[in-house]
Amino acid sequence: MSSNRKCRFHVNVSDTEDKLVQSLSDVLKRCSSQALENAKTFRVGLSGGSLVQLLTSALVSSGLDTKCWQFFFCDERYVAQDHNESTYWAYKTQMLTKLPNILDSQFIKADTSVSLDKCASDYAERIVNEFGTSCPVFDLLLLGMGPDGHTCSLFPEQPANLAETERLIIPIRDSPKPPPERITFTLPLINNAKDVVFVVTGASKSDVVKRVFAGMDKKFPSAWVEPTHGQLTLIADSAAGETFLGQTCHCAHETN
Repeated sequence: MSSNRKCRFHVNVSDTEDKLVQSLSDVLKRCSSQALENAKTFRVGLSGGSLVQLLTSALVSSGLDTKCWQFFFCDERYVAQDHNESTYWAYKTQMLTKLPNILDSQFIKADTSVSLDKCASDYAERIVNEFGTSCPVFDLLLLGMGPDGHTCSLFPEQPANLAETERLIIPIRDSPKPPPERITFTLPLINNAKDVVFVVTGASKSDVVKRVFAGMDKKFPSAWVEPTHGQLTLIADSAAGETFLGQTCHCAHETN
């Protein structure tokens, strides 16, 4: 495992939430336009946390036509779909109430009513069937990052999960962050995307953002996100992205 980042990345640091939401809107416009030039569907992978509200705000303010969009989940908690810990439920209660043109059928959900292993394998099969290939290429993945450097449900305490090369989705049984049982995208699926965007806010993330993007510290799972043929972007507020203030909308780093 190399300690060097192989791909260039772009940084956009915003000093207000409105500007951050605008940056996210710009990404959605660009990626959806590019995807729909060549395909009938724009496929987006979603993460939870603060991204739920930020993405909803971006879609409300942008007025984008989302009828040809499909939403997937980069990870999901192994709870009922109407549980308050469910990422799907968070989006349903936020996005579907404020964006009536988005239908529930546009969300490709995991079946958490079956066993955890079956939930993971079924979700992988659903993704493969939707894309029509065993090597799905998402148009856009929107990722978060924890203060510990985790992304999706890939945690630094579980390095073996970063070494997965065969499966697209894996079960997590002992997440260090509750709830303990989850399913998650693996690095091969993440790094096969056309665009991967980290959306990170808050001063508690500033150190890990610096260590992941400026230091390329492979101690943190987020540092292993390196799209093979795609583009990597960091959208951050000034608290989380203070290391990159003054480099907004600039290609910040490259190593070989």
